[in-house]
Amino acid sequence: MGAKARFWRWRHNPLRRRSDVAEAWVVLTTAVLMAVGVPLAGALSAAGVGHALLSQRQNRHRTSAVLTEDAEHVVSGAYVLARATVRWTASNGTVRTAKTQVTSGSKAGTKTVIWTDGQGRLTDEPPTSGQAYAQSVLAGALAAGSVTVLLLGGREVLRLRLDRDRTAEWEREWAQIGPEWSKRRA
Repeated sequence: MGAKARFWRWRHNPLRRRSDVAEAWVVLTTAVLMAVGVPLAGALSAAGVGHALLSQRQNRHRTSAVLTEDAEHVVSGAYVLARATVRWTASNGTVRTAKTQVTSGSKAGTKTVIWTDGQGRLTDEPPTSGQAYAQSVLAGALAAGSVTVLLLGGREVLRLRLDRDRTAEWEREWAQIGPEWSKRRA
């Protein structure tokens, strides 16, 4: 009974309706798209994010900077950051200044490490290789999950539409046949 029951929509059967065949095709198409699309979306997304993060790691450089003002002293925890202005020399020789986070309570003239991009502009520290890997995996998982939700949601919308059409068809047929069944015999 397993194979017969599973593929009943594909057989020639007088009770088979167009909506049954349509639903079978929707199920088959969804299964194929999930088997191919979900892993592909996850892999492409993870590779894209991984490439972007690798590019960040390659284009950002550690640079030495000097505080031009005292950093605010923040009292809460052992290692707290505060904002202060720092000065550094870019790779093209220009002297630049900007506000960035430094250790709380640092005095003017203290050296600190900052991160700059290829043009010498201040930027955030790039993610470590472990952080980049984790972000890539998360992006892949989110993409795969999103594609799964879209495919299953689309299948459910089509199934509900087919059910509505089947119900309307049954009502039309019952309107024709029902009066004959309900006649009283003499």
